Amino acid sequence: MKPIFRTDLSMAILTLVSLFTGIQIHYAGHFQSHEVWHNWSVVHTIANIALLVIATIHIKQHRGFYKSLCNGKNISRRVKITMLVTTSFVVVALLGICLLAFVKGPGSSAGLAHYIMGIVFSALGMGHLAKRWKVFKKGVVK
Repeated sequence: MKPIFRTDLSMAILTLVSLFTGIQIHYAGHFQSHEVWHNWSVVHTIANIALLVIATIHIKQHRGFYKSLCNGKNISRRVKITMLVTTSFVVVALLGICLLAFVKGPGSSAGLAHYIMGIVFSALGMGHLAKRWKVFKKGVVK
């Protein structure tokens, strides 16, 4: 399997883990103990540090695409959606970093914004993968 497809597969798996653990944090904040909330938060943080590393590699692998945006020509609907995925990821990552650095405990408005944007990113990211599924599947099989 080519490195680019290993990276894509890692991103898909880590995005699902991120979504699952993020929902568990939200649930625990409402219905479970602080200890359960904290444990899910640790798993979520570790998974998302890994996702941030893999996303950086992914973006570097596609740097030609990002460089081509600088000329401003031929910005199709598909390109706009890809940029929306990228932007939503950056927003979620920055909100997550702010939560780690400045917010203590559950129930903050920044946490809710991170949760909502995380769901938006997950939906866009999985849609991004689904749209390219045939190429992705072919690359993974090889």
